[in-house]
Amino acid sequence: MRFPSPVNASTAKAWLSDGQELALVDVREAGEFASGHPLFATSLPFGLLEAKLPVLVPSTACRTVFMDDGYSQRAERAAEIALRLGYLEVFFLDGGVGGWQRSGLSLFEGVFVPSKAFGELVEEAFSVPHVSPEELNRWQQEGRKLVLLDGRPLDEHRRMNIPGSICLPNGELAYRAGAAIPDPLVPVVVHCAGRTRSIIGAQILRDLGFPNPIFALENGTQGWALAGLDLERGSDRAVQEAPSEHGKAEMHARARSLAEGWKVPFVDVATANSWVGDETRTTYLLDVRGDAEFHAHHIEGATHAPGGQLIQSTDQWVAVRRARIVLIDDAGIRAVVVARYLSMMGLDCHVLAGAEDVWGDIVSPLPPRSAVPELPHVPLPFPDDAVILDVRPSMAYRLAHVAGAQWVLRHQLGDRLSRVPKTAVVVLCGQDADVVGLAAGDINALGFHNLFEVAGTAASWREAGLEVVSTPEQPSDAEALDFVFFTHDRHSGNLEAARRYLSWETGLVGRLDAAEQLELGRGLRARTNPFAIAQQNEKRLSNAG
Repeated sequence: MRFPSPVNASTAKAWLSDGQELALVDVREAGEFASGHPLFATSLPFGLLEAKLPVLVPSTACRTVFMDDGYSQRAERAAEIALRLGYLEVFFLDGGVGGWQRSGLSLFEGVFVPSKAFGELVEEAFSVPHVSPEELNRWQQEGRKLVLLDGRPLDEHRRMNIPGSICLPNGELAYRAGAAIPDPLVPVVVHCAGRTRSIIGAQILRDLGFPNPIFALENGTQGWALAGLDLERGSDRAVQEAPSEHGKAEMHARARSLAEGWKVPFVDVATANSWVGDETRTTYLLDVRGDAEFHAHHIEGATHAPGGQLIQSTDQWVAVRRARIVLIDDAGIRAVVVARYLSMMGLDCHVLAGAEDVWGDIVSPLPPRSAVPELPHVPLPFPDDAVILDVRPSMAYRLAHVAGAQWVLRHQLGDRLSRVPKTAVVVLCGQDADVVGLAAGDINALGFHNLFEVAGTAASWREAGLEVVSTPEQPSDAEALDFVFFTHDRHSGNLEAARRYLSWETGLVGRLDAAEQLELGRGLRARTNPFAIAQQNEKRLSNAG
């Protein structure tokens, strides 16, 4: 029987820069991860390990280091599970995040930190122009003609946006912006909730050759609120126009031209299949199109990663440093733009050549998913001695749960059931089939076999005659390890939280050590031409005048 090996923080840190593949996987909960983690760690909560690991780390040959808090043994357990799943080079970080910090290495608060820091580097490298909230508001009050775009997905746009803006996610700019910007002289402003997507969206439009004066809104919706200005909520405005088939053909030609100038490589189907079949390397197949297009038709085994979000939160999809990435897009041009930015982040990124007619020849890169066992539904009413465990998110539990249910995370199940007779009826309340199934497997392994599930929602539970209660303070903030308190109220009127967040965002680059700066900025330095950027800025300033 094989056992995982411990690795110290200094060695793991060196592995991040040694040119070989490495996945540094943090199996703590999302809130713990956001409280501090290594720059290039990827969050994968222990409760979803077996379901998500094959997607985040597709190659079982990849060197993989699991980390946790240093005392809960989640990393050791995760490493043992990975070995059972067939992973070959498996380690756990000795001492967890505490060991990392005691070695003199930095932990970064927040989420999507590499992408956030990269956005700040892009702003500096390309001298991306910005406009203040006060100035934009003045333009609007004067009735100045302008195009105001929100570079976030529609669900975020609906939550709050700058008044009058139109939703056009950054990943769709190359595909749809022509319909939104018909006048080559009108100023264009891109906003998001903070900084990164405003900066990236504005620079994408500049990359694409739009001659307009183009600006990123300084500090996004948070900056707008901090300026004392009112946000709009509930907007459904979005750029929906898509190119015709003839337009798509033209985009393929333009994509080739842009890719040549940007040094973005294409790969054909045969090469992509050989990479997917290479057991010694990791290859991601990521479809960067919008939701509706992906769900209508996609390559079997490809992962949906909308292009703008892939740049914004790269570590959600790509856990393996030095992996190969193949981007998929039926028009080509979206993938080329996204590949440019991922390449500037130092990633090995390629675009699949050809349109949908070649997709059927791609071999699925992902193994078939293991079936999650379905639990029998509990007969009502519950037995008096039933143990009810709620494995939903902590905030859902606070809002409404079955009376008597205990909120629990997967790694806490052993302690929670340690004094319960093995003959007891155990009932699981959950909303994610993977979370429920994996928790059930652990409970069975502990020797409990009278295991049931109560499915549905709080409303359906009430209809079934169950008592449903709310506990706004339970679990406590300290116990709700799954919730990211770091960001939760900066959009809810807490201006001090918004100030702290923006200060954190602008301060990220200054916190990078030499190796991290080299790793995150090497692709950017290789693909920027200061002289050309200066000429580009001068031309746009003349247009603005």
